[in-house]
Formats: sequence, structure tokens, C-alpha cells
Amino acid sequence: MRKRVFALAVPLLLLLALSAQALDARITRVEPVLDFNGTTATCSVFFKADSTKDRAEATLTLYQGNTYVDSWTDSGTGRVFISESCEVESGKSYRLVLTYSINGVAKPTKAVSGTCP
Repeated sequence: MRKRVFALAVPLLLLLALSAQALDARITRVEPVLDFNGTTATCSVFFKADSTKDRAEATLTLYQGNTYVDSWTDSGTGRVFISESCEVESGKSYRLVLTYSINGVAKPTKAVSGTCP
């Protein structure tokens, strides 16, 4: 009896594990990244849409306080990758703002802040 229960339980557990992995694969965390190397700021983002057929668009905008510094835009089918850099001032605080959409539907804006050493 134990062998039969075990034999039935193993495939069920494998199926549940694979379903959980498939669900995780569809969830993409979208966060902008702001890094400093001396007085160079590197601004980047990478994300995948739920489907490889989805149209994804993104814009990264860098601000020093409320002052616009630079921005970069990219679009793609299924995914977007932006990685650009620009000169910044040591000791100043910066905010990198991501605006993006999937299939023309705007998603919530994301932002990250940092201070140039």
C-alpha cells in the first residue's frame, strides 16, 4: 500500500513543482538600476513581457533633483534592454525613472535614487 501511495505521490509532486516554476517564469521583476563609477552613471533596465509577441516600450530618464539630465528609449517584441551611461557630478543625488508599457498599456512608473560618490 505504501509503495502505491508513494508511486502516485511522486508524479503529483513533480507536476506541482513544474507548475510553480512555469508560473515563476512568467513573472518578470521590472526595476531600473542606477550605478556609479567615478562620475559616470550607468542607467539600465531589462524586462520580459509575458509573451514573446507582446510589444514592450520603455524610457529611462535621469534627474538631478528636479533637473533633467538625460533619457533613453527602447522598444522590442517580448523584451526591452537599455543600458546607457552619462557624466554626473560627484556628491549630487540622482533619480532614475522608468516609464514603460506593454501592448500600449502603461504600467506603473518605477524609480530608484542614488548619490554619486
